[in-house]
Amino acid sequence: MINRRSLMLAGLATLAVPIRALTADPAVPPYQIVLRSRHAEATPQRSKDAQTGGGTIVVEQPDLNTIIVTMTGSAVVGSEFCGSAASLDFNLEQDLDIIPTRKGLRAPRIGLLGRVVGTLAVSDSGKHGKGCGSAEQGPAFACLTSGGTSLLTVNVKSTSAGSGQESSLNFREGPIEAVTAEGAYRLAGSFHVGVTQGKGIWNRHSAVADFDPAPQLDAFWTDALRSFRAVKRRDFGFTIALRVVEDAAVVPVEKAP
Repeated sequence: MINRRSLMLAGLATLAVPIRALTADPAVPPYQIVLRSRHAEATPQRSKDAQTGGGTIVVEQPDLNTIIVTMTGSAVVGSEFCGSAASLDFNLEQDLDIIPTRKGLRAPRIGLLGRVVGTLAVSDSGKHGKGCGSAEQGPAFACLTSGGTSLLTVNVKSTSAGSGQESSLNFREGPIEAVTAEGAYRLAGSFHVGVTQGKGIWNRHSAVADFDPAPQLDAFWTDALRSFRAVKRRDFGFTIALRVVEDAAVVPVEKAP
């Protein structure tokens, strides 16, 4: 079965040079990423009849030259006679070094990719309620900097749903690339999900922003999640993929005689 990391690496395969074409030993890429200091924080906020679940930031390194960051979580609200709100805000700062694995290499080429997968759903207020519920995701942002200078940026599309609306999302930005140099870098990323619901009158209403493969929500909210119960959840969340390869050789163009 193809997993999340395989899919993200496939997205970065459009980088100019395949890894295996650059080295005699396919197991050792020309450049590697060394992870340094990290600050990763997920901050939930809730008011009244609301719950958040998850709030996880995972940094993985499936290959020496690749890192994958995944941010996952859910927020849900339900109202009877009071308005409610819930949100999750994710922030990451990951320091890293890009270093060569041998001498005589061309400059490193870095690729950055961002993807958001999840669902938004807001119940219909009906005849006796006010259409004042909302669910949103975004911004979903990632930026690679060096010495305070921005080199690569992805900003995945933000979207929202209103009363009676439901959306299943699969957005992607990139990969984008830049030829750089070995040295120290910082990868920053942020993601937001939020829901609100106004006062109900006769019926209970709900709004949910679900970006978690396994929502950590109470069974009380089962009905709020029911709209997309058949959707495959494996890739839910905001995923950032960063990969470095050796830049392509410049092929001289011969002039016609």
